[in-house]
Amino acid sequence: MGPFAAIALLIGTALGMSIFLVPTQMAAEAGPSITIAILLSIVPMILGVLQLLQLGGAIPVAGGAYVYGSRLVGPFWGFLSVILPVIAVWSYLLFAALGFAQYLPFLLEAVGIGIDPNTTLVVWAILGLFLVLNYVGVQLAARVQIALVAVLIAGMLTFIVGGLLAFDASNFQPMFPDGEGEPFAGGMAPFFLAIVLLYIPFQGFAMIIEIGEELENPVKNIPRVLAIGMSFVALLSIAIVVVLIGGASWEAAVAEDGGPVDGALAEVGGAFGTLPDAALVFIAVAALIAAATTVNTLYTSYSRTVMRASRDNVLPSYFATIHDRFGTPHRAVIFMGVPPLAAAPFVGIADQFTGPEFLDWLVVIVVAGTLLAFMIGSVALWNLPRKYPQRYEYSIYKLPLPVVKFVAVSNIIVSSMFTLLIALSALSALVVLIGMLVVATGAYVYRVKAYERKGTDLKAEMSLLHSHETSGESADNDD
Repeated sequence: MGPFAAIALLIGTALGMSIFLVPTQMAAEAGPSITIAILLSIVPMILGVLQLLQLGGAIPVAGGAYVYGSRLVGPFWGFLSVILPVIAVWSYLLFAALGFAQYLPFLLEAVGIGIDPNTTLVVWAILGLFLVLNYVGVQLAARVQIALVAVLIAGMLTFIVGGLLAFDASNFQPMFPDGEGEPFAGGMAPFFLAIVLLYIPFQGFAMIIEIGEELENPVKNIPRVLAIGMSFVALLSIAIVVVLIGGASWEAAVAEDGGPVDGALAEVGGAFGTLPDAALVFIAVAALIAAATTVNTLYTSYSRTVMRASRDNVLPSYFATIHDRFGTPHRAVIFMGVPPLAAAPFVGIADQFTGPEFLDWLVVIVVAGTLLAFMIGSVALWNLPRKYPQRYEYSIYKLPLPVVKFVAVSNIIVSSMFTLLIALSALSALVVLIGMLVVATGAYVYRVKAYERKGTDLKAEMSLLHSHETSGESADNDD
């Protein structure tokens, strides 16, 4: 795909449904302080982009997270670099589909349709539609994504304009409301949690290294796509958070039961008093589109991670197959889609066991899994100049060696701190994630031993770059 389509995929992932849900959730939890939190979350985003610029510029491949972990850190860590993102993406797919289901009743009511759609059926419909779309072809998915992202951005700009017209600087005071029943009555925990969860949209930049080799001229275009796409994402995200508070006050995001309002940005937009009903309907439509862009891009990007790992037999080679007609990793796409589809009917039951609201609980799974995988990528960055010196030396985007070390260490520190913070907010989610990792570790050991019995050194296979990934380099450097 070309760089324009890749930018649309990146924006769709990074903004997506999370920007239409998380700011109102965090405003209800942390009040006006989310405006400071979103600015602080830019710092780890920049560090993350620098990391991926260097890794993606040196080794542009499909399933980059897996390749960097296995080739630059070690086979086991490469295996975890598959499992952690897959678990996170399964959760994120369900989160986006549930967000779609949350906005849909608001839209139907606004247009005078008195139907309360079944949540499970809505989730199945949105996940199933884009599963089929990605099964058929990445170029078709990319063309659809460009149209969807255009509507998504227009909806965000509508909200931003409405907030600016109603802007009142006094809505930011007090920045940390600590009266009885207010966010900070019990301490600063809501603020720190807001920093972590508002960082969620910025994690979308990682998708660019998952499509890697499918991007036209990836060595040149990965840096361009990251720079342009993440600049859009950062500016729009900050603007959404600032006008949410400035245009309506944080209390507009709080429902009667004390939780975040249903309808999220569309509901808060109504509190501006500056937007006509048609504009609010359009914001709700844009939110539904945002869920669609998230689902679409997650299928597109992380199915390539599964495909790439299956080439090495880390996962069954069955999932590495490319469809003869459509040219897609169709089985890997199905692998990414089936678990969230299967989980959808049990969402109501899950609410009773997760502690926090289920959507918030899914967010913790997403963030924790992504951060743990990102720490492995940071070690990979540290090892890149030593392991593949020519790759580093001739990368089109080359950070000076001291900067490489600084970025790698900083990302490990920031990711560790964020993981600790989210563990404190929903310990049950972290326990579930750790349990999955224990099972995954057992599966890794079993698979390595099974191949040893067949006379194949799976660890060695996971340590070599494939021939199509070593063009222009000697075997001594890349093998």
